[in-house]
Parts: sequence; structure tokens; C-alpha cells
Amino acid sequence: MQIALPASTDIYLIGGKSHPSEIRLAKFLVRNLKPMDTFIDIGAHYGYFSLLANEVMEQKGNIFSFEPSPNTYKILKHNAALVKNINAIQQAVSNKEERIEFYEFPNLYAEYNTIDVNQFQQEDWFAAYAPKKQEVQAITIDQLVIQEKIMPSIIKIDVEGAEYKVIEGAAQFLQSNSPKIAMEYVAPHRGNKEHTKAHYSLLEMGYTAYLIDKDGYLQSIANINAYLEDEHLESDNIVYSKSLK
Repeated sequence: MQIALPASTDIYLIGGKSHPSEIRLAKFLVRNLKPMDTFIDIGAHYGYFSLLANEVMEQKGNIFSFEPSPNTYKILKHNAALVKNINAIQQAVSNKEERIEFYEFPNLYAEYNTIDVNQFQQEDWFAAYAPKKQEVQAITIDQLVIQEKIMPSIIKIDVEGAEYKVIEGAAQFLQSNSPKIAMEYVAPHRGNKEHTKAHYSLLEMGYTAYLIDKDGYLQSIANINAYLEDEHLESDNIVYSKSLK
């Protein structure tokens, strides 16, 4: 797997993700993905979770990896080219098929690439690492599943403030189907309005929210905001499922 330092230093040093929430997400994928499944990785970055999914599915699955950032996508494309089952796509996933503005940070802060740059303007590092505005094409999940004739079993969402737009653009599919959704959810003090809207939208469609425990199993959660604050967490990966079977 190719990376660009200093981003993904943990992958360079230990061969995998080191943050507890990402380790638990990896274990969840290992436990739940099966050969021939379809996995959608929205906000794929360099492709760690896409490559992991491919291994878990024994190179027999179908993976769609979305990364709108031009510089990040170059590395994702290189990594995906080594694997026939990964479709690397330089597009954003949103609620409409249209051209949208997207902000790309320098490598050190590439994990914060976003459509909503205002959420980071008060951070100490922002002035020294201002993002470059790009224009990228957006697609919706509703459009994707019809276009590609796919039935995803798990959709991973890591989109820095565009969570509700992604869910809104998948509403038609999610209302009548039951893929598991693994979504990064940030704490209230980081500004989680879009995460909250996505959360309640999923609940209205029949989903239940779950934490991922240290072994990759799901545990129900009643109040995500309280959990994040009580545990002094900046964020965590929350899984939404209509059934645990």
C-alpha cells in the first residue's frame, strides 16, 4: 500500500490504523464482510479500509471507493490499480448529482478535506495550512446503485460534515433495503449538526445506532453525544443497522 507521509504514519510504522475507533471499525468489517459482498467506502483516503475489505472478502467482493481530493485520489488510484475488485472514483457523494466546491488541505491535514471548511477555521493550525478550493463532481448513492446494479451490504461514511447529504442522497435505497452504515460521528464540541441530522434520518428509516466494541461486535447506544462527552472522545465510528442478523 502506498501512502504519503506524514499522513497515515501509523500505517507506515505498524501496517494498519492505530486509533482505537479505527481499529474497532476494522474488526467490525472483518466480522461482517463476506465473499461476494459489495462494500462502498465513502471518503476512502488512501484506501486502507478498501484494501482491508478486499482481503476480508477473499478478493471476491465488489468495492467502490470514493475520494474527491485530487492529490489523495492519485494515491488511492495507485493502490486500487493493484486490486481488480476496487473501483476508485474521484467524486464526492452527496444529495445531488452536480458539481460542488470541495476544500483540500495539505498532506498533514488531508484527513480533514471537506465541503464545509468553516468548521475548522477556529483551529490553531488552520491559518498555516489553509485549504485549496476545488470543484468536483458529486454522485448520490441512489444513483450509484442503479447505475452499477449493486446491492451494498456495508456503506462506510467518513466525510467531514457532509454526512446528512450522503444519507439524503441514499434515502430511496435505504428505505427499501438494509445495508449496514458505518459513519464517523464527531463530538458536539466539534460541531456535529450534520451528523445529528444524518442520525435522526437513519432512525426514521428504521435503523438503530450501535457502538463497536473492542472485539468488533455491536452494542446498542441510546445517546451518542452523551457517550462521546462522557468518554472524552473527539469522534467515534457508529454503526447503523436494521437487524443484527
